[in-house]
Amino acid sequence: MADGGHVRSTLAVVSALESVVRRSFGPSGGLVLFTRDSGEILLTRHGQKILRSLHVEHPIGRMVLDCIQAHCTMAADGSKSFLILLASLLRRIHAQSKTCRDISNTRARKLANQLLHLCHNGLDDVILHQVTPCVSSLYMSGYHGDILEGLVGGYVAGRVAICQVEVLTRVICQFFWKWHMGQAMAKTVRYIHRNFPFLHSTVSGLPIGQSCVQEGLLLGCDWTVFFENCSKEPIRVLILINNEFAIDDAVNVFDNCIYDSHAIGRRLCMCVEELDVFVLLSPVKCPDILLQWAIQKQVCVAECVEPPLLDLLSQLSQSQAATVGRVTMVTSVSYAVLGGHRLACVGLTPTYPCGNSEHLLHPHTLLLCAPGPGPLDQCASVCEGVFTMLYSVFEAEHTVTALNRSLNSHTDQSEEMSHNPASYSPMKSKNTVPVSAPAPDQWHWLLCAGRVVPVGGVFEVLLHHFLLSSDWLAEPQVRSILTESVLDLPRMLHFHKPRLFMQFQASLLNKFRSGPSHQPCSGALESVSCKQQLLVSVLQCVCKLLSVDHILHTHTPVNTLLHTSKTTHSDKEDED
Repeated sequence: MADGGHVRSTLAVVSALESVVRRSFGPSGGLVLFTRDSGEILLTRHGQKILRSLHVEHPIGRMVLDCIQAHCTMAADGSKSFLILLASLLRRIHAQSKTCRDISNTRARKLANQLLHLCHNGLDDVILHQVTPCVSSLYMSGYHGDILEGLVGGYVAGRVAICQVEVLTRVICQFFWKWHMGQAMAKTVRYIHRNFPFLHSTVSGLPIGQSCVQEGLLLGCDWTVFFENCSKEPIRVLILINNEFAIDDAVNVFDNCIYDSHAIGRRLCMCVEELDVFVLLSPVKCPDILLQWAIQKQVCVAECVEPPLLDLLSQLSQSQAATVGRVTMVTSVSYAVLGGHRLACVGLTPTYPCGNSEHLLHPHTLLLCAPGPGPLDQCASVCEGVFTMLYSVFEAEHTVTALNRSLNSHTDQSEEMSHNPASYSPMKSKNTVPVSAPAPDQWHWLLCAGRVVPVGGVFEVLLHHFLLSSDWLAEPQVRSILTESVLDLPRMLHFHKPRLFMQFQASLLNKFRSGPSHQPCSGALESVSCKQQLLVSVLQCVCKLLSVDHILHTHTPVNTLLHTSKTTHSDKEDED
């Protein structure tokens, strides 16, 4: 491969991917239209949706998409920013490597390794001890908006159409606050994040404005047998599992096992009658004799309920084992009707699913509506991504708090090191983020600690400023590549009027130098931890891309295991 050829070809592939998402970047970005051979149309701004819809054949392109997918799995944020920052870094690395007399590929690889070393040895300190305290002092008293609404709105605004942002933001915030009844907000976010696939239902054919929050759990299916319950007393529910349709009643015919549905049905009828339940939930189809008995006895029956949803219901309602299945108590049984769709619903009382008195949850279901399957899937993906992002925010907060406690436990050692400038280390600086008990409003605590920042380039401008003033970090050439590439993200937001970006940068730095002002502000927010993870993921991707020496194209699938086995077999034949 010619000198610098791999860097140029890599940059060309990344630039092609960047051009696809460039116009949809930022809150004022446009939509991307995809058409399929079947005539189906997809209109979206969601970065992951856009990239997954592409048919990328180039191996470098597939490597880039794999890196983006790995990053989004952790942070659920930043797929478009990932590509823009990656392309910017490669352009500057390519420009620097061309000016070197050494082989440009080797020089580019060296620069990539130096950037990754800077990321692992110094970047965390700059963000933790300089950027976050600055954000805290600038916006702790001036931000008057709702922190949760700002975080959700900032995430949603870059992924759906502008007319849908307000609806989804409102519904997601309502969903969280209806679930949360205690004080452990992080645990509520963690619980919703882990169980979100079973805490939402989708309805196609309705406008997105009809999305709402339904009390209780929607079972994803309609009642097979339903009767109204006017009593205010708790309702007994029997939850069946797959093996309740016992194999003991099977009949062997030509060594094949078939089930005597009547025997199974009669046995279940007897067990249900003994347990005196009003609702029967089954993960499979019930025998006809059981359904006929349920109609006679006025017992509600729901069939083909997903087993994980039944497990979640058992956990939330603190069910108990019975002779058949598990028995639990619910507050109500009803159904939700939207358009021509009807879904079974069971109401639950607020519970402590984790045994923590501060972790009180009131189960609700997020009901999402959209005109078609494509927009519906996009809305569900965005809502799930919101809670993945919030989960990563609280996980980062937990990690930073543990780190600060560890640093504060070595105060004496830090003071001794501060008296010796030659042995100064940023990790032992006294400018650590204060560690104290979180405020009752943990969302406001995130802003006070500098863990969230207004969208629009505040983080990038501050990081650029502090990196330039940190001479101890790395060589000026390496810092210049990173600082200028980071600024390309807010530049892209103002690409139609570059003067606006320069005014924004000057205004923010003047505000930083003159001290915090108490001028009220509000609007969308973004997570500092997600921004930090984005930098780490992109720099790792740069090293991975530039570590490639040659690309070999084959006409058959590469199977190293098969090749190894064939080689071993041939060696044995030679020995014989």
